[in-house]
Amino acid sequence: MYDTYQELTFPTQEFDPAQFEVIGPVDTRSCVPDTRAFPFRFICNLEDVSVPGSPFPMCSGTLIGPRTVLTAGHCLEGMAAATLRVIPGRKAHQPPPFGDTRAAALVIAPGFISTGPTDYGVIILRDPIGTRGGWWTFDNFRWPGDTVGASVLQAGNIPTPTEVRIAGYPGDLPAASHLGGRRDPCFVPGVDLTATVQYIDINQALRISSSGILEYVNDTAGGMSGSPVWRELPANLGGRTLVAVHVSGDTDEFSDKANRGVFIRGPVLEFVRAHAFYPPGATPPGSAGRPTIRFGSKGAAVRELQYRLNIWIVITPGAPAPLKVDGDFGSKTLAAARAFQKAFGLLVDGIVGPQSWNRLVTPF
Repeated sequence: MYDTYQELTFPTQEFDPAQFEVIGPVDTRSCVPDTRAFPFRFICNLEDVSVPGSPFPMCSGTLIGPRTVLTAGHCLEGMAAATLRVIPGRKAHQPPPFGDTRAAALVIAPGFISTGPTDYGVIILRDPIGTRGGWWTFDNFRWPGDTVGASVLQAGNIPTPTEVRIAGYPGDLPAASHLGGRRDPCFVPGVDLTATVQYIDINQALRISSSGILEYVNDTAGGMSGSPVWRELPANLGGRTLVAVHVSGDTDEFSDKANRGVFIRGPVLEFVRAHAFYPPGATPPGSAGRPTIRFGSKGAAVRELQYRLNIWIVITPGAPAPLKVDGDFGSKTLAAARAFQKAFGLLVDGIVGPQSWNRLVTPF
């Protein structure tokens, strides 16, 4: 099944001169006919606009909040936030269905190593464009018109082999025909639409490595780094369940025969949760499932607080300086928490309990 393949290299930025991806003997990717449909409206084309007049579509990502996009860390390494344009649901050169915006800040995972289990990050956006089309919610939620809903895997494991789906913006398509001779209906003769059309592929995940890499035989190409990998489940089982962030072709047991993504569990799940937001109108339970923390507290809840305060800080003129995310509730975190509470009309005591958490996890 995996004996014949095509290995592609795709020139990206100077900081990542080539990333390889694997396509099987018959390329089964299909262009998405309507990117306003769910979940394709959540999936973003990431474009480098550092060279005036020469935008460079380079990666993919997924909205997980009104201002937060989950992607591969290597898509952000060496980038200047102001030169990164984010376009959810992009469809070639048509007007963006949900608008576009620039990045305000880039957050790369602690201990980042390209194509490894720490190759993930988040883009914080200048504008809350997720409010126009929605986003991939952490807990299962159905936006109006969506009968299935979406969620993020929280169980820490999935059965393998199992069917998974991946969608993003490959740098080798559209083309007149795919490997194996299949015609591409999104190809337009004489018009360069490369890396601006969204494609989906449905195939099998083979295994989860001990280091936290999900390996699958879905066809991908450069430009799809940062794409969401999900399982399509019934609504009562989580709906479209996000399980991994695509990063590259595989370098492990299935080297040159499969592709790989960072599996969402452990520290990855903690990072995603810290940047995900409840949808408008949703009421988080109690303290949104978070403990009350204060000056002197330490641990995962403090790290989440620091990540969330930083989102507010980078989009708010006059806010305190961004915090170091170290899980230690010190004097700078206390000052930022007090400033956040004051800005939103909360009790200004620096104690982050139910009211503060509920404001931190809902759109602002």
